[in-house]
Amino acid sequence: MKLEKKHYNFVETFVDAIISADAEGYIIYCNPAAKKMFGYENDIVGKNITILMPERFRVKYRIGMNRYVSTGLTSLIGRTVELTGLKKDGTEFPVELSLSVCTVDNNCHFISTIRDITQRKHMELTLLESNKKLKNLSMKDSLTNLYNRRYMYEVLEKEFRRAKRYRNNLSCIMVDVDYFKNINDLYGHPFGDKVLIDFSSFLCGMARSTDIVSRYGGEEFFIILPDVSIHGAVDFAERLKKSIAKRRIEDKEENIAVLLSISAGVSSFSRYTLNKEVLVNQADMALYEAKRLGRNRICCYRHKKTAQKQCVSQ
Repeated sequence: MKLEKKHYNFVETFVDAIISADAEGYIIYCNPAAKKMFGYENDIVGKNITILMPERFRVKYRIGMNRYVSTGLTSLIGRTVELTGLKKDGTEFPVELSLSVCTVDNNCHFISTIRDITQRKHMELTLLESNKKLKNLSMKDSLTNLYNRRYMYEVLEKEFRRAKRYRNNLSCIMVDVDYFKNINDLYGHPFGDKVLIDFSSFLCGMARSTDIVSRYGGEEFFIILPDVSIHGAVDFAERLKKSIAKRRIEDKEENIAVLLSISAGVSSFSRYTLNKEVLVNQADMALYEAKRLGRNRICCYRHKKTAQKQCVSQ
């Protein structure tokens, strides 16, 4: 049974699409905005409303509408939800749907108010991507793309608390590229930057996915090793030292090539460790000792009253 035209006159000028369908899903009214939104030049009255949605959603729609007709129960009535619409040319686009029900001459009619939210979704995506970039900038070093010092301290605080609470292992390594200033002085800062970028990539390739590799400052790097003992950290630092000695960094256009060596200081959480700053300071002191003894070596900080900074390799 058709509804009287006067019931729809007031929605003819609506910007949003207004579509009314009977209990079987056949469209009994659509305003001009609906035809424009879905790309139909001719009237779609008499067609099933499922033509306006992707095929993968049609069965679910029919089940929901049949359930409402049979039981009066549905999760959509009276709510505004985001769905996917389907244009005549097959293009899918995001829509916002508000669904209501009315009864005319004992017949159930579903009235849909549909809004194209393509532009809003695009803006939301743009904003999300911008926020991700801002977050990344706040966490990462702009040259090496490693985590920066601020984020390193945030992670170290969390890992310190976890180690203290559950008595887990936690170790840190502070790494310094030996004689890096000479590289800048001899070959220039652009090549020096290339060395730092390549070395950063090397560190990430050697580290586990659970480790946090950060640029501490200049040619110094800091690595957080959760659940790793001091012995494991020293072994890892040794592997770094041996591997980097074999890694040739070059600029073929400028005919420049260098081999690096590193010094590293290792610290590890213990019952004597008061806070995260202590871990950092201990790694820094061990690194200083490695450099004092001639560089190209690993030293670790041990919690003893004597010989607290111990060189373990050269």
